[in-house]
Amino acid sequence: MPQYEIIVRCRECNREHPVLMKIHLDHGPKATQSVAEFFHGRLMPPQVETIQWHKALCLKTGKKFKLEAADQILLVPPTAVNVPRRQLPLESGS
Repeated sequence: MPQYEIIVRCRECNREHPVLMKIHLDHGPKATQSVAEFFHGRLMPPQVETIQWHKALCLKTGKKFKLEAADQILLVPPTAVNVPRRQLPLESGS
């Protein structure tokens, strides 16, 4: 079952921040999509419902903001998560 990362859209800086939470979905979105769009007309899983109305931290400003709308909570499919590649130092020939 694919594992989707949950991130939030920040009202303070208009960027997206991780909440270090993942959810398993059989048939999730193929691209990043808000939970409001994806679960429109269906029940949201309890993991997602617990995030709404809680506070999240803006990593740029350090301020907390309340997640008032489901369109602030985003599902990121496993193929869309970019893991930065580690740069290994080159060995010298001496």
